[in-house]
Amino acid sequence: MTISLRSRTKHFCMFMLLAVFFCLFASDSAFAQRNVCYECKTINAADAASCKSCNLALNLCLDCNTENPADKDFCSKCNASLAEMRILGRIDPKTREELKLGQSERAKIEKELMKVGYLLEKKPEDEEKLIFKKAMLLHRMNFFSREAETWREFLKKFPETKKKSTANAYLAIALRKWGYLLYSQKNKDEAAQLFVEATEANTMDAEAWSWLGRVKMETGKNDEAKAAYLKSLEANPGDKVAINFLRRLKATIPAELLTPRADDKK
Repeated sequence: MTISLRSRTKHFCMFMLLAVFFCLFASDSAFAQRNVCYECKTINAADAASCKSCNLALNLCLDCNTENPADKDFCSKCNASLAEMRILGRIDPKTREELKLGQSERAKIEKELMKVGYLLEKKPEDEEKLIFKKAMLLHRMNFFSREAETWREFLKKFPETKKKSTANAYLAIALRKWGYLLYSQKNKDEAAQLFVEATEANTMDAEAWSWLGRVKMETGKNDEAKAAYLKSLEANPGDKVAINFLRRLKATIPAELLTPRADDKK
């Protein structure tokens, strides 16, 4: 029994050792494949831009048609990520176009986000512009939590930025939508925190005030609900939703808030 156990242990150790060597080899091979021409299988130098036998581009940027060295992950001309392009480049251009491969809105945004991440390391002097662009890309993607976190980072790092009011407006929207997702998942406490932060970022975000009022009302905090709905109505006079809930809460509504502003009627 003892011999059998020792034998099994020995075999297990040998297997694990072989597995480690295999992983290391596979990793090196995966990287080496970049400089192996997929057409003629010629092995080229690690930094070769084209095959020495058939002249095929080994790391072609499909955005700007720049031939990059095989060991580069981002285009030397336009800074686009090359990882996906190395795969797409092996597919016939006509087929790529017919299937719209890599052309979906989400795919384009993710590619831009990778470029921004690369440029943040390469050009730290452009950090303000790049973080703003990253937040706007996440806004287009409707990734509310990451967008909000990026706006928070932007405003923390650049508190005196000329784009402060714009960033706060977008932050409020992202927080409100993130809060709604939590609210729809019955997580009212965290949703309320996000709605509060949204109203702090933009005091004129009527929807954030309205949702805050809704959560406060549903959790039995009627006085806080009244205050939030009144703030919503101040930001958007004449809003029927806010007026309806304020009446249900038996709140006094100032007459000037019962009708839309003259500018809003146009």
